[in-house]
Amino acid sequence: MTSAFKHLLSPIRIGNNLVRNRSMSTAHGTGYAVDGKISDQLIEYHMARARGGIGLIVLEATGVNAAPIGAKGGSYLRNSDDSVLPGYRKLSKALHEEGVVVYTMLSHSGRNTTMGINGTPPRAPSPIPFDRARDIPRPLEIEEIKGIVKAFADAACRAREGGLDGVELSYTHGNLVQQFLSPLTNIREDEYGGSEENRLRLAREILEAVRTALGDDYTLGIRFSADELVPGGYTIDDGERYARMMVEWGKLDYVSVSAGTNGSMWSRSIHYPSISMPEKVLIPYSKRVKQAVDVPVFCIGKITDPAEAEGILAQGEADIVGMTRAHIAEPAIIRKLMDDRIEDIRPCIHWNEGCFARKQRGGDLGCVFNPRTGREADWDPIVPVEDYKTVMIIGGGPAGLEAGRVAAKRGHDVVLHEKLDVLGGQVRQLALTPHRRDYRILTDWLERQARKAGVLIRTGSEMTAEKVLEAAPDVVIIATGAKDTLPRIKGADRPGVITARQLLDGANVGKRVVVGDWDGRNMGMSIAEHLAVRGHEVEIVSTTMYIGEDAELMTWHPAYERLQNLGVKLTALAELVEVRDGAAVVRALNGALTEVACDNVVTCTRGSAAEDLYLGLKGKVPHLYTIGDAFTPRQLEQAVYEGAKVARQI
Repeated sequence: MTSAFKHLLSPIRIGNNLVRNRSMSTAHGTGYAVDGKISDQLIEYHMARARGGIGLIVLEATGVNAAPIGAKGGSYLRNSDDSVLPGYRKLSKALHEEGVVVYTMLSHSGRNTTMGINGTPPRAPSPIPFDRARDIPRPLEIEEIKGIVKAFADAACRAREGGLDGVELSYTHGNLVQQFLSPLTNIREDEYGGSEENRLRLAREILEAVRTALGDDYTLGIRFSADELVPGGYTIDDGERYARMMVEWGKLDYVSVSAGTNGSMWSRSIHYPSISMPEKVLIPYSKRVKQAVDVPVFCIGKITDPAEAEGILAQGEADIVGMTRAHIAEPAIIRKLMDDRIEDIRPCIHWNEGCFARKQRGGDLGCVFNPRTGREADWDPIVPVEDYKTVMIIGGGPAGLEAGRVAAKRGHDVVLHEKLDVLGGQVRQLALTPHRRDYRILTDWLERQARKAGVLIRTGSEMTAEKVLEAAPDVVIIATGAKDTLPRIKGADRPGVITARQLLDGANVGKRVVVGDWDGRNMGMSIAEHLAVRGHEVEIVSTTMYIGEDAELMTWHPAYERLQNLGVKLTALAELVEVRDGAAVVRALNGALTEVACDNVVTCTRGSAAEDLYLGLKGKVPHLYTIGDAFTPRQLEQAVYEGAKVARQI
């Protein structure tokens, strides 16, 4: 099998570093820093990927001075004084013992942040706000720009002193240097604005200062947006020229290619691609830059399949492949490839709820599909128990399958009962909607791994409390999910009202459909799109500020755009209050009522816990657990986490 990945598994020299293979984890925020410093949680997170065989790790964007970092602030790394050195040394020593090369990304957010706690405004080339924060930046003065150049050089020296193998400068995703590069965000009239030469000046000064400070024998690269992906911004033709100049100015050892800017909603959905975006979406940009420069080029852009990574390398489109989200989901991709266990690689389907959404909501990095991500210090790898138990799991959705997989791997005797003839629960149903078919990859993997671990799966097996008590297992895990509930509105019991689940199970609907969205996340948008692509006239109604308000941002934008293109009427800040014969009644924020003619109403709610079996067994079995939506309806991440957690406790 390793011969099928000869390029991916081959070493490569980057500067003065020999990287053991062509797989890397690019800089990405984790939220694991403590007071701007490296924590044990962050070290253990990266150590799991190091033990799994990855070749190169680039630490997350690290601020070089006291300026706020990131769109919402949060627990980011900061390299502005020598207090960072102990953490660097501890982390680099640990990773080097595992054979991994580690760089750090140095960055300045510029306008891409909110105000500090004391009201200090963000600093930027010009007073043009960031669309997610809208704070008006104060333009940087010349003396401040010179100070930032020095801060980058000083931070680079600390990275070297701390034992890291290289430095990567952030010239990407709308951060400060790109703000100076872009004619959209730089309207200065001094030597740092106006002409292309002037807009490139900060990029050049930082490169030259950092290279001078580090010397020629230390690895230096950039992360570079080769195309701004915004009308009026710089293009890939410009990006090729910029890359050539930057390689020369900094005597660079590599260029890590991205595209886009965080200053544009549309652009963000391209360079942080979700499940609906094409695979390898940014490869055209790395390919162009590779043709333009004579140093190794790294690529990114929704690359999770090792076979795709191998193809990119074999075709000469890049020299190292960033598979960051793939490694968030599966730390041991390379080790499993080398052990001929490709079927055991936990797939990433770009759900984005655990990685992007958690950060978007102020939390830290996780993974919907891998509950150990971020818990590496607390959750040891699965090991067998000394005394096995008989475990009965009722429910074959993700929660039940993960519980069965983990319990069986620990050596327990596990039987899983699913009343339907198929496994997968609600995720299997949602996979029927547009741009969601990859959801089946998740449930199919869980099923295969559960069976491989020794779980006896019985489909078409509806369990009652009496049947469970008769079987007398040592442990019972209830994973029966959520049951449909209709909204508490007048006319909800009319024949023309159906639930989203009934629709996906094949219920017929007429031409005109109103989707009542009480979920506020992806479900309502997916159901509306499912209907619209089949030719129905659709209006979606929600009390949220906008349709899909609680959905993950990078998934939401392309979905919202598709609904607009399909002609779906998007009615937010309104409430569906009644269903009448041939109409739905919608109440606006001001209380005005409107009748919307329709043939059917499809309700999207989060349902209620299917807890009847739990209540029938409570107090009658020695060890009884309820997990996932059977406990209370939430997200997939909680279901998989609880399945793994309970199985680890048995």
